[in-house]
Amino acid sequence: MSWFTASHIEWLAVILATIATFVVGFAWYHPRTLGPLWIRLVGLTEEEVRTAPPLRFVATGVVAFVTAIVLNVLMVELSVLSVGGGALFGAFLAFVMRAGNQVIHHGFELRPHTLTLVNGGHDIVALAVAGAIIGAFV
Repeated sequence: MSWFTASHIEWLAVILATIATFVVGFAWYHPRTLGPLWIRLVGLTEEEVRTAPPLRFVATGVVAFVTAIVLNVLMVELSVLSVGGGALFGAFLAFVMRAGNQVIHHGFELRPHTLTLVNGGHDIVALAVAGAIIGAFV
């Protein structure tokens, strides 16, 4: 896989994009934004969310980091080399790959369409921000 090399990766951009996805998630699912709706839609309580094991943040961080690396490599290979282009590309990938995945799974799991919109919207915004950050560096 000659196209997937470390020389294509802007490590500072990847780190900042990873952090940005946490910031977007914090704002998106905050108790003053969509957090209470999300808690209700997934059938949890605030206490369950507050006391959940911290390992979920480690797993999320690893996935966000790998996602930022792949986004960086794809953007370089496809010559998406601007902030706006990166935001659009990240949003497009999230819409197709991540939100689309939720449409399929939530549909068959008979989960509320609103949950799909909340989670899919988060993924689209988070990857748009990550793409914009990476686009500023490549």
